[in-house]
Amino acid sequence: MKKLAILWLLAFSLIGCGTEQEKRVLQAEFDESNPSGNSAICLSNGLNPHEWINLTEPYTTYDITPGIERYDYLVLANNRRNKRLAIFAQLGLLNQQALANGQYRYTLTELGSKYFDEDNLFCFGRVVIVDMKYQKKQDGKRLYTYRYYLENVPDWANNPLLDEINSVIRKIIALTPETKGRSGMIFLTSDKREVAWGGRVGRRIF
Repeated sequence: MKKLAILWLLAFSLIGCGTEQEKRVLQAEFDESNPSGNSAICLSNGLNPHEWINLTEPYTTYDITPGIERYDYLVLANNRRNKRLAIFAQLGLLNQQALANGQYRYTLTELGSKYFDEDNLFCFGRVVIVDMKYQKKQDGKRLYTYRYYLENVPDWANNPLLDEINSVIRKIIALTPETKGRSGMIFLTSDKREVAWGGRVGRRIF
């Protein structure tokens, strides 16, 4: 009976070590995709990447001319951008200057420059893996669920104004190690040394 108990304890300890190893693999993958530790969450200023504007130069809003090709889409994209620029200004990331023609000119603030990256996004945060749990084998890979939270979150990122962009952002930010974080799913290779597929490893763009 004593030997059986020892065997059970040994088995549980091995499982725990395995989980720690897999946590290290997943954490390393997140950190490799975010070497600065400040780009887990990014906020765009346009509908599509090719429409993101470079705010390192002053940007002036404008109206879309009626009758031009793709007019409806361009109005939608322009309205979205203008709404986001106004929110970024209220968050302290941009200066907003009202012009005589009813338009606005935007420039980066010192705070905004700190969080603006080369892809024309405002970014922050680092993913920290709390724990992982093995679920099953599938197609030669090992499926895990994991929980995480964010560190390196600036004060402006917890402003309710961000809910107008996407309410998920502040829900992620609100999680802590004590609340055990938000859940995700990931596939590791059979040797548990690499991320295979199925997970959102890298920055999330809103």
